[in-house]
Amino acid sequence: VSSMQSLPRLLLVLVTQLIPAQFSTWCSKDKHCPAVMKFEEVLEKSQCRPMEQLVDVEQNFPEEVEFLYKPACVPLWRCSGCCINEELECHPTLERNITLQVIRILPPASAQPVQLTFVEHQRCECSITESIKNRPRRRKHKKTASDCEK
Repeated sequence: VSSMQSLPRLLLVLVTQLIPAQFSTWCSKDKHCPAVMKFEEVLEKSQCRPMEQLVDVEQNFPEEVEFLYKPACVPLWRCSGCCINEELECHPTLERNITLQVIRILPPASAQPVQLTFVEHQRCECSITESIKNRPRRRKHKKTASDCEK
């Protein structure tokens, strides 16, 4: 195991050993305790993996600027999540094509069903990229369903 991989694992083990002690002092038996998702579950759900996301159709087909699509967003499996090491990013290691039917609209009066092919991510892993080395740290914009409404 490389040192780049072993350090995050060691930190994870240390953190998981400390968390239960902190929760037990915060939420004693004689207090009403709110429902809290346990650290292990939070960690599991935040791992780098394929997750269903809404993807904007027009952004995937920028050469077709004259058309509108309904729905404006389609659900696709894409790599998402966090890597324990900040030098790594979540990237696909296995992809597949998927064809979806949408309505293509040519304003003002033409609309027809069409089949469009998108890329879905089937497997992901944390890996380093050249772009990470050369860019300053910044917060990423999280896309929401409201970003897709037209």
